[in-house]
Amino acid sequence: MLCFNANGLDIFYELHGNGEPMLLLHGFGRTGESDWKYQIPVFADSYQLIAPDLRGHGRTDHPETISGPGFFQLATCDMVALLSALDVGPTHVCGSSMGSTIAIGVYFTAPSLVKSLILVSAAARVNRKIAKGLFDLWESMADPDGIDPGWARGLARMHGEERWRILLQNYGAAVIAALDQDEEIAYRRASEINCPTVIVQGGKDLVSPPILSEELHAGIRDSELVLLDCEHWVQGLLPDEFNETVLGFLGRRFPGESSE
Repeated sequence: MLCFNANGLDIFYELHGNGEPMLLLHGFGRTGESDWKYQIPVFADSYQLIAPDLRGHGRTDHPETISGPGFFQLATCDMVALLSALDVGPTHVCGSSMGSTIAIGVYFTAPSLVKSLILVSAAARVNRKIAKGLFDLWESMADPDGIDPGWARGLARMHGEERWRILLQNYGAAVIAALDQDEEIAYRRASEINCPTVIVQGGKDLVSPPILSEELHAGIRDSELVLLDCEHWVQGLLPDEFNETVLGFLGRRFPGESSE
């Protein structure tokens, strides 16, 4: 695993494969390796994959840096700095759930670094009326002892017995603070996204319901929306269908790009 210092924090990341670059941004509570474990062996045949552990997660650690409404801006700046340091040129940016928000942030911050967006379980806007499940989840994070035991064991395994509790509490508070500050930034600015975009959504997702991805699709002119028959963790629940969707999109929009 490689390490890069950005904004005073050591960001750990992995590189896999060769070809055009693809940045893989994981969801909350996961790591680059765990969230994309079914994609890395497949995508690495054609792309150079950059899979970081985002701030507060995995080996990057320091969950105390997840605090307040500025978390997403900091995480976005981390990724812009990483891409700039690697000097790989325009990159396919793929983000899941929390990672999709950061992927959109990378585009708004440095559009010249983004060749395409692959947004998984994404949200254009979030409020209690249309995404009650998300708010219930975030508010439950205030009490780590009250969450599902299986989820707690997974978090402890990936982030350590002490750190996962800080991560959980801080993230729930940070995301609600960010929404209180501006809950509809992607919704209002979606029309500014001009790169080819595919939005992959689980049709049975109760955490980030399909209407959120549908709104994002409606706002991004050059976008495709694909609904798969599963819940929130699309790339893990239906990996073959997800991989086919993403590689098919890239093959159509960027023919001849594959390293094969």
